[in-house]
Amino acid sequence: MMTQTADRHLGHLFFEHMKRRPDAICQIDAAIGKYESNASVLYRSIRLAQCLREFGAKPGDVLALHGKNHLDLHIPYYAALLNGMPIVGVDPMFKFEEIKKLFKLTTPKVAFCQCEHVIDAVTELGLDTKVVTFSEGKHSMQNFIREYDDGDNLEDFRPAEFDLDKIYLWLISTGGASGVLKVAAFKHKPWILRLQQLRKLIKIEDSPRNTPALFLSPVQWIGGFYNAIAMPLFNLCKIQTSLQPTTDHVIDIIKEYRPVTALLGPSMLDSLLKHEKSCDFTSFNLVMVTGGKVHKEDIYELRKRIRPDAIAAEMYGQTETMGQVFSIEPDGPLGSCGKATEVHQVMLMDPDTEVEITRPNVTGELWMKGPMFTEYYNNPEETAAVFTDDGWFKTGDLLYKDKDGYFYFVERLGMLIKYRNYHIAPLEIAEVIRQHPGVQDVSVTSISNVFDGEHPVACVVRRPGYNVTAHEIKELVADKLSYSKRLRGGVIFMESIPRTSTGKVARAKLKHIAAVAYRE
Repeated sequence: MMTQTADRHLGHLFFEHMKRRPDAICQIDAAIGKYESNASVLYRSIRLAQCLREFGAKPGDVLALHGKNHLDLHIPYYAALLNGMPIVGVDPMFKFEEIKKLFKLTTPKVAFCQCEHVIDAVTELGLDTKVVTFSEGKHSMQNFIREYDDGDNLEDFRPAEFDLDKIYLWLISTGGASGVLKVAAFKHKPWILRLQQLRKLIKIEDSPRNTPALFLSPVQWIGGFYNAIAMPLFNLCKIQTSLQPTTDHVIDIIKEYRPVTALLGPSMLDSLLKHEKSCDFTSFNLVMVTGGKVHKEDIYELRKRIRPDAIAAEMYGQTETMGQVFSIEPDGPLGSCGKATEVHQVMLMDPDTEVEITRPNVTGELWMKGPMFTEYYNNPEETAAVFTDDGWFKTGDLLYKDKDGYFYFVERLGMLIKYRNYHIAPLEIAEVIRQHPGVQDVSVTSISNVFDGEHPVACVVRRPGYNVTAHEIKELVADKLSYSKRLRGGVIFMESIPRTSTGKVARAKLKHIAAVAYRE
């Protein structure tokens, strides 16, 4: 039973639930076939939490977490929950300068990491951060535990008590696709309410065993934060991997462990559906697709491959909105991301006049109220820019609503291409280009033009065995779309589209490439 009182936090829920079901398998590393029980995960988390207290960490001190999804990764995560330490996830793909920028903003008290860049960043910034590594050596987690283990009886351990209105739970970086780093700060209570809401929708098996669930989210992604605690509380076993989650590897994991739930990004879903290996989705009872606009054809194909009683739906949400905003509508129209719910107040606003749009099928910026982030950490200017005086959060996303109340994602407001007096959605052009049989992947960006403002540029990955030309791509767009949307900036053929670790197009990097690369 998940109950809420004024002083209970996620550390309490984890502590109590894991004790009730000690023999259930909590996590499996599919790369090496090793697993760990609830009892083992809880013991290791408590022991590390006690060591962190001996080290001097207190509620409110930030803990940074960096690494692949191995069996040690979430032990510091759970220890931080037990101690009231806000957690900041560090993208495993980050280089030195990116880690330095994140640490300068969040100033962690302790950092658990996988690479030497973290130590270099801490040294250059002059921080007193304690660096602990998952690998062997001087800074290893084993050595940290040996140094600060006081030998006390862990049976007497209790989660820390602190003011939930003053201590943050998670610090989640956002803005990776645009290249502008911000850190959304969250408190405990909204996430406990989110867990309670989800619990009403999910039938939890009353069994001593945990049900397998696919866990692919990287440590810095909101799904990585949320599912690391939600899965144990919902009696699900995290099926994760310490290897790169390639399509081949993920298909092998699905075949071996037959997970019942999954949260997939559009690029992973597209790869699974189109891979030469057959991917069996019949074990799933819930597949949610998120992380950007999903191809309608992929959702249609997924719905054909799952069981008739299973749910497959597109989900809209942001880090700032705590993920999902609209309802899950598995039988809704293709391309829809659901309807408004009682949890969030939403409205569509004209981005130029900030007047509410009430007519169907008219695109506007989504504004919302409800459970969400509190602020951008240590960034009052960015926080003030996205909140209105009466508390509406301006998401920066363009959506429209049809006459039946279904919402559809269009584009990020800041990603619109401005050609003369026209606003062009890059995703609209990309969807047309994707129809060409010779195109494997595509993204549309823009270059500056002194007369017109911006010109669209198509970045295309050819499908093996095809030799599609720039002329064909341009003619396809000219034939399908209006005059203003023509590819005046040209076409760039690439080996791969640059993406973030969560599968989103790295738009800032793509825009830079378009500015300097050869365009046909």
